[in-house]
Amino acid sequence: MLQYTDISFSDLKNLSVKSFTQVLINDFYPFIYSELNKMDDCLDYLKVDYDVDMLESVHKKIYAEFDELYRKEKLVLFPYIIKLDEENTKSENCSPFKNTKVHYTSMINHLSYASDIVANYFINQQNTENVVCLNTTLSELRSSMTEVQFIKEKHFFNHYKSCSGCSSNQLKP
Repeated sequence: MLQYTDISFSDLKNLSVKSFTQVLINDFYPFIYSELNKMDDCLDYLKVDYDVDMLESVHKKIYAEFDELYRKEKLVLFPYIIKLDEENTKSENCSPFKNTKVHYTSMINHLSYASDIVANYFINQQNTENVVCLNTTLSELRSSMTEVQFIKEKHFFNHYKSCSGCSSNQLKP
């Protein structure tokens, strides 16, 4: 687990919605950006011994997906959830939640792909420290993002989601 704040992942689920979203926006997400930048540094060091074009391309996709997730949650979803919480109501449909989850899912898929590249491509002993650093960062990012997403879904989003609007939309021609 990545350490980004004094609050453990298990404590996140006990926060209020407003506090939870503030911890993510002010602490956790900036930490994720710093880890993505650390990946970039590792790739720069690996360029000395390897062709890392494919991995750099995947890294850009990971960064872009996380950036979209961050932007949509900060500007749209989190204010919407806070409003729902204040009104003690549920969403009319789950599309605001789905619009952010697509970026999370894509980011996790790209992190897995990057891990596969690292595991299968870097086979000689040159630059081992940077390969280990990159592999560890990818693994911890995937693990931390998955854990936080689980907490978001189970302990926060589910309280405000109503898929009744989604199922009625599916019935329309």
